[in-house]
Amino acid sequence: MTADTSARPSAADSTGFVLASAACSCAAVVLAILNLLELDIPLTKFVRSLYHPVGYLPNLWLAYFSDIGDRIGKGDCMIALSLLLLLAGVWLKRADVKLAGWQTLAAHGIVAVLSNLLKHVVGRPRPKFIHTGAVDLSPFGGSGWDSFPSGHAMLAMAIAAVLAIRFPKGRWIFIGMAVAIAASRILRGSHFLTDTVGGAALGWLVGVVSGHPWRRWRLSLGCGLASLAPVCVGVSAAIWVAGHASPVQWAGSQLVLAGFFVTILSLIGYGWLALGLMPIRHLSKQTCKELAGMGVVMATGSALMAAAALCVCMAAWIRPRDVDSLSVTGDRAGDRVGAQDAVFCLLVILGLWASQAMRGLLPLS
Repeated sequence: MTADTSARPSAADSTGFVLASAACSCAAVVLAILNLLELDIPLTKFVRSLYHPVGYLPNLWLAYFSDIGDRIGKGDCMIALSLLLLLAGVWLKRADVKLAGWQTLAAHGIVAVLSNLLKHVVGRPRPKFIHTGAVDLSPFGGSGWDSFPSGHAMLAMAIAAVLAIRFPKGRWIFIGMAVAIAASRILRGSHFLTDTVGGAALGWLVGVVSGHPWRRWRLSLGCGLASLAPVCVGVSAAIWVAGHASPVQWAGSQLVLAGFFVTILSLIGYGWLALGLMPIRHLSKQTCKELAGMGVVMATGSALMAAAALCVCMAAWIRPRDVDSLSVTGDRAGDRVGAQDAVFCLLVILGLWASQAMRGLLPLS
């Protein structure tokens, strides 16, 4: 089931729609990352507790995982991957493989410049320098003051995005490996949670732009933001729930109740349309999906996450059809068939259940 875009504007009608949609998606990503800031220090302390005291052998599983992620995510390893793709493309006479090599090299170059620039401009200290819980920024502070963003996470996700576009059948493998590399940076104690999430988000955008023709970079960037925003909000909501035993922000309980209400109404509307009953004006199955997702996020009890979910919905409602026509996995968006109706409803119900049952899963107190 694809989005009902018949009532939505074309990008040719007005650039204002494109900019407004991109701004909403960008706001959603920023809010989702800001929502995780309060978990940076508690999660860092929790990770430290997983290792044995000094003088004893470290946790072998954590040591191996963090070491592998550190080695694979380094620039020289990623450059070697790009060169192998180039050579394989020439040897096998595969234009798509050769193009993937060039595009991953381009992504590597952009990440190198952007990552190093942001690291020194932001000047955030590494977790090993944090002992009191206070995080003071020191722009251009030198070595050790370069935590945000995570270069490993940014580069790994940029390469994964390019490969997902060129080879869509293996996209979940590429993205999964990038996520594992990003997670290893947290478990290694090299970066905070928001360093890796922010780095991965930036890397995805770089990869999407690099994986498409440069003359269409604006459309590619809009497509990248459109695909990034809901995922970033969903991941942030899940982590926030795992780190909080109960809603702690103002009106948290009211948000939970409102989230349940919005989700249930959305599922009813979705089922009504799925059964082919009387159509409801200005209401489509895609709109019901978006509202159901917003309801699940509201059920976390986080005001910032609710605002982020609202931004995602607004971005989808005003996004021009031209942006949706470009897929970040190399396929036309209209050619993809969505999940079956029953599966979607089940996933929404599971998400609603998880928003309450998974509270405080991580002992971050």
